[in-house]
Amino acid sequence: MATPGEELPAAPMAARVPTGIQIAPEPHTVSARALTVASRLLAGATTFFFLAFLFAYFYLRSLDQDHMWRAAHVDPDQGLGVAFIACIVLSAALTVVAGRRLKAQSRDWILPASAGVVLALVAIALQCVEYTVQNFGPTNGGFASVFCGWTALYLIAVLFTTYWLETQVATELRARRAPAIGHADIEEPDRLIAPALDAAAFYWSFLAAIGVITYATLYLL
Repeated sequence: MATPGEELPAAPMAARVPTGIQIAPEPHTVSARALTVASRLLAGATTFFFLAFLFAYFYLRSLDQDHMWRAAHVDPDQGLGVAFIACIVLSAALTVVAGRRLKAQSRDWILPASAGVVLALVAIALQCVEYTVQNFGPTNGGFASVFCGWTALYLIAVLFTTYWLETQVATELRARRAPAIGHADIEEPDRLIAPALDAAAFYWSFLAAIGVITYATLYLL
């Protein structure tokens, strides 16, 4: 520690980068690998999250204290449930098709991807409609509580995944509308979009599988 009046030695200065030298951009394979790993980790976290509702369903059903597990009027709309899960599965299938077409360097991948986004939005609308027509709420027994909590949080997951898919479509449409004209622009946007769409397609397919389990548990059992 310096005493009063004592001058400290000058701190060493970092070497300056010569003017005109540019740092090379990160290889696109690095971000692609990161997206692949991140989508798998997200799928694992999602599994544990919704596993809690599956456990709650069978636990409360087997416990059934005071015979209040499921009242007679607690009956979800089967038609809306089928339509919802059908839109989810079809949307996931179309997204997978879009990802494979993009890997094959086909420019028409935007069509199934856009259709997948539209079907996901339709599914969200159908679930919201079901909430308005059902004649029970989360306080009407164990089943009603699990149903409302499970479907509501699943709907939020679907909404955020739909946004993820939409960003891939919007990025492609913007790149086609304003192609690269200089060194500052991305000349091959599809090479960057492909890993992102692949990660989104994987997670969307995984979430659709959880949706099938959700439908089978809440509507068929």
